[in-house]
Amino acid sequence: MNYNYQYIKGSSCVGYYDYTGSGDEQTIHWSVLWDIDPMVGTNLVKGYNFIGLTQGLETRLSDIKSIPSKYEWNTSKTTEYKGNVVYDFMTCDSKGDSTSSRAQELMLWLNWEGGQVPIGWGEGPIATINGLFGKDGWKLYQGVNADTGITVTPLLCPEDRQFGDETGGSFEGDIKDWLVALSKNGIFEADTYVNVGNAGMEPYYGTVNFDNHLSLRINI
Repeated sequence: MNYNYQYIKGSSCVGYYDYTGSGDEQTIHWSVLWDIDPMVGTNLVKGYNFIGLTQGLETRLSDIKSIPSKYEWNTSKTTEYKGNVVYDFMTCDSKGDSTSSRAQELMLWLNWEGGQVPIGWGEGPIATINGLFGKDGWKLYQGVNADTGITVTPLLCPEDRQFGDETGGSFEGDIKDWLVALSKNGIFEADTYVNVGNAGMEPYYGTVNFDNHLSLRINI
């Protein structure tokens, strides 16, 4: 998904290798390669490289038993880079709606490099969440995407205890725990529909390769 593609001087590519396992253990091996000039649109996000769910979506959160996931990435960089590693889900009180202004985009930031900040950063966090995925001090932000009119709610792990660094990282947990935490903080109702779910990287600039292994599944 290369929005702001007109500011990409270079390339942003996604590659698929294979998959292994089945059920909760099914894992996709895939790659992301950025070769993006930092002097063009330096502070503009230039798309989203991701692997997305195709099953179990358009289901009420309250009807989902679990969303187990494991995400591992190894990073090889030629230059400094700016970007992040995230889960990105969309919910709405209407089944299947991921495009209207009633929909909500939810982002779980695992790792970020190059000084990237989320939507809503300037206004400061609206809440702090503790005890999520073994960490205290998660900061919750919120703002409206001016291009889509959709409210975006990013949740950032503590900056000094990210799930990775410029060499790579790993995460394992039940993604439903994140969504339930947002519900408890009043972001949406517990019976909202989970309409979109995926994980990947947002590029800004740099020459870097991500070698990724991702498992992500909705159990109903």
